[in-house]
Amino acid sequence: MPEMPTKAGILAVLEQNSWFAALPAALKSALAEKGRAVEVARGQWVYGAGDEITGLYAVLRGSVDMMVSTIAGNDVLIDIAPAGRVFSQALGPRIVTALANEDSLLLFVPDHVLREIGRTLPDIARHVTALLYSQLAGAAALSVNMIHLPPRARVAARLLFLAGNDARNGCVVGVTQSQLAELTGLSRKTVNGHLAHLAKKKLIALLYGGMQLNDLRALRDLAAA
Repeated sequence: MPEMPTKAGILAVLEQNSWFAALPAALKSALAEKGRAVEVARGQWVYGAGDEITGLYAVLRGSVDMMVSTIAGNDVLIDIAPAGRVFSQALGPRIVTALANEDSLLLFVPDHVLREIGRTLPDIARHVTALLYSQLAGAAALSVNMIHLPPRARVAARLLFLAGNDARNGCVVGVTQSQLAELTGLSRKTVNGHLAHLAKKKLIALLYGGMQLNDLRALRDLAAA
């Protein structure tokens, strides 16, 4: 069984997240202390759409797939949350289904614990609202990209989104070519062709189970074209 993280270990992982890094030290400490570490095996649900139990999750190790059902009832991959990602939902049943993309370790801070923290650190409400707003902004940006961008630019934009705002040249995105095809609404053959082009231009390197982003500026220029 993997060793459970210490408070210092939790903080070290989450400091990679720009939202968490900007929190006051006392709030970071409270979330790390009062959150519950949860091990999730590959393919196991973290939560399902419609679940009433809400709160804040952070990926400490591994990654989590975010799925949404179509009108026909088909589950569609819309995002992959890597280690360091923090996500939250409140005020109603969950909208998406989250399941482990690999054996993963998560930190869960349920709503009642967030309220408990808020009794001594009332600014937590403002910070969680900012997190929810950033998630909404990200969803809006992805929708625009799907509608507006041509295929190659869409692939570049999706890779950048998966890498996150804090990404640097040489970062590795844990997404397969099949997953990237689903995330962009393109065929695998189409995505493979565009990835081969990006790799030939040295913008990315194709790895087993992932991709290394070598030139973020060039990828951003392509995504903005």
